[in-house]
Amino acid sequence: MALLITNATVVTWEMPNRVIEDGAVLIDGDTIREVGEARSLAERYPTAERFDARGQLAMPGGICAHTHFYGAYSRGMGIPGPAPKNFPEILERLWWPLDKSLDREAVRFSALVCLVDAIKHGTTTLIDHHASPNFIDGSLDVIAGAVEESGLRAVLCYEVTDRDGPDKARAGIAENVRFLRAARMRPLVAATFGLHASLTLTDETLRACVEAASGLGTGFHIHVAEHEADEEDSLRKAGKRVVERLDSFGILG
Repeated sequence: MALLITNATVVTWEMPNRVIEDGAVLIDGDTIREVGEARSLAERYPTAERFDARGQLAMPGGICAHTHFYGAYSRGMGIPGPAPKNFPEILERLWWPLDKSLDREAVRFSALVCLVDAIKHGTTTLIDHHASPNFIDGSLDVIAGAVEESGLRAVLCYEVTDRDGPDKARAGIAENVRFLRAARMRPLVAATFGLHASLTLTDETLRACVEAASGLGTGFHIHVAEHEADEEDSLRKAGKRVVERLDSFGILG
């Protein structure tokens, strides 16, 4: 049965944008069929189920273009000792110990927490950048299951890095490749190829990622120059800035 959202302030974000003060939205299955004035749509679709928006905004869902679901565990967390002096210290003292602590259950519940927050705040699509070095294989399936449970949409990837050694870098590559294929069968979930950042990736691993992604019809999701340390590391290693280094390997495009 169709659902008619009534008594809404509808913002269409069309070109040009329309704001319909007493608006309605007709949803048929998983498709928005029509948007217009509430009285007109109510007369034309008398059998549709009604939902009273109570004057709230109805508009296209927000898109979060970069998030870390596992970051839910960092909320309110105090880092022991003196405050970190810079971003590399935040990575070493907060983020990397946190992601090493994640297991299957922790990955699932962190995703659910963030998905509930997204629903509450009108965000319907999220691009997640995941890392759990002690639970790599199958980690993206766990997140995908949470996304499907929520009814939202997401693009998922595993952030490959050399910071935990070559075996886990290879495992991260394999998880991206596996999920890029598996996600084709999941209508609410898509995949891209994740990389952590230039400062934790060797030339050999960058080459391996580009080779592994070849033919899979994907791009890369990576932090770029998130801090001066990333630029300085790239200049030391390659004599190039981060964007130039990544471009030379075929990461950009």
